[in-house]
Amino acid sequence: MKKNETGLRSRQVDAFKLGLPRYVILRHEDVRTVGMPDMSLTGCSKTSWIEFKHGTPDFTSTGIQELTMLRLDAAGYARYVIWMENADGSAKQTMIVRPRDFKELRPEASCVGFDYKWVVEYFRRRHQP
Repeated sequence: MKKNETGLRSRQVDAFKLGLPRYVILRHEDVRTVGMPDMSLTGCSKTSWIEFKHGTPDFTSTGIQELTMLRLDAAGYARYVIWMENADGSAKQTMIVRPRDFKELRPEASCVGFDYKWVVEYFRRRHQP
């Protein structure tokens, strides 16, 4: 299975823009900024830092990125959105994972399939006053 993190991430950002039109969505993925999460989402006076991963079922992560996510979650709110599937493309699921649970891949929440609207609703609930 070929990784498609860029396409999945773009579809998720589009879903955020459609589902949360008054939120500020900033994409940060840039090879020049080591350790920076892929995006931030700000709305209702709250900001979430989000790092996207596509597991097939393996994926890569750098130590500096993991440390940054841990620090951001300790100081504010940071989550991984992980689209996981088997090597043959079966058993797709979407997971929201806290940085402290990243190594064990212990999801805080998950759903069957690659569900962009479900991710939008997860963050909408988190940002509600």
